[in-house]
Amino acid sequence: MGEITTSTLLQWTYTHVRDRRAQTLLALLRIGHTYLTQRYLLTRDPQPYCDDCLVPLMVRHLLEECPSLTDLRHRYLYRCRGRDSGVYYLSKVLGPVCLAQGHDVFKFLGEAGLLPKV
Repeated sequence: MGEITTSTLLQWTYTHVRDRRAQTLLALLRIGHTYLTQRYLLTRDPQPYCDDCLVPLMVRHLLEECPSLTDLRHRYLYRCRGRDSGVYYLSKVLGPVCLAQGHDVFKFLGEAGLLPKV
């Protein structure tokens, strides 16, 4: 059920992320179980959907696919794109290489207004 497994992301390390809250958030994003996307399982509410795309709200959708977040994605996650296609991959966005250089995924979530909800 998780988004990223250790076979997808070989170097699972937090040495560059010192804040415990950031470490926890990173782990939740990597497995795809955030309060924003999984709250409905606890509260018995209907599953949340993306307001713009009308697809189920998932971590993968927010970080890779949602067209309403494209500009922010290009601004903060440009180092995490695939070399050949320019597509964003979840394993790169949440991987150690992209996180080591300023924690851009946290800035992306903050400016998108998603950080307090995650």
